[in-house]
Amino acid sequence: MTPKYISLIFLFPCILLLLIIGIIPLFPVIWESLHFHIVATPTPPIFRGLDNFRKIVIDPEIGYYFGITFLLAALVLLIEIPLGLGIALLLVRKFKGREIFQTLFALPLGIAPIAVGCIWVLVLRPEVGPLVRLLSLVGINFNYMASFWSAFTAILLMNVWRWTPFVTLTLLPALVSLPPEMLEASKIDGATFWKTLRYIILPMIKIPILTVTFIRLMDTLSVFDEVWILTGGGPGWSTRFISIDIVRRVIFETDYGFASALSLVVLYVTISLCWLILAIIKRGRLAEVS
Repeated sequence: MTPKYISLIFLFPCILLLLIIGIIPLFPVIWESLHFHIVATPTPPIFRGLDNFRKIVIDPEIGYYFGITFLLAALVLLIEIPLGLGIALLLVRKFKGREIFQTLFALPLGIAPIAVGCIWVLVLRPEVGPLVRLLSLVGINFNYMASFWSAFTAILLMNVWRWTPFVTLTLLPALVSLPPEMLEASKIDGATFWKTLRYIILPMIKIPILTVTFIRLMDTLSVFDEVWILTGGGPGWSTRFISIDIVRRVIFETDYGFASALSLVVLYVTISLCWLILAIIKRGRLAEVS
């Protein structure tokens, strides 16, 4: 037996598990997406073809939910990647208490999403929340449920607090593995920190940065638990991200057909964005080899 077939034998359990968990459940979702199916009514599923997808395209509310979801994803990446990289650059240097700081800094990653939402409800609770009381000392009255932007800012802060340690701990090994000779040579040549960062460090850790961007993009597009606990999609439905809209349509409206079609659209958009990032990563690796 050739090594190729031996490899396939060892990979078969993983492939089978992927089919069971990831591929096979898609078939009932696709079936539901082609039907009008309100589970709470006695009416049997009615075949409607692509009607649910047509409604998604023309529904302005769905466009709004996609818009705020992409806005959150964009701001999360714009804040977490530079902030996580900056903290990682600090942790590369040895200083007293670095290990303790690194351990405490990583604690949010071990907290369940629902618990994260509960923590931030207490932190931002009007009149008694620590952050609200701190802001009141400088004359800022902050009620995170007063408007869309205050609620959105609270969600963004919560997301950055929880996931910046992940970005830092992902980029830190890449920074540690940089050749010290190259960094020393840049100092001898008189390069400033910013030039060293731009022309040496960033090009050499491009692949880890794109990888963490890939992971955080997928996570943000599917954000639900902590946001549901913190705002419940409010005030009103202003922070009703697309994942929250899908869950509400399934649980409260029992509209399985439309929710399934919407889930497939989100899946297609996510796969397309991730494929684009993976193509960039592959191109970068080929460039490094050549």
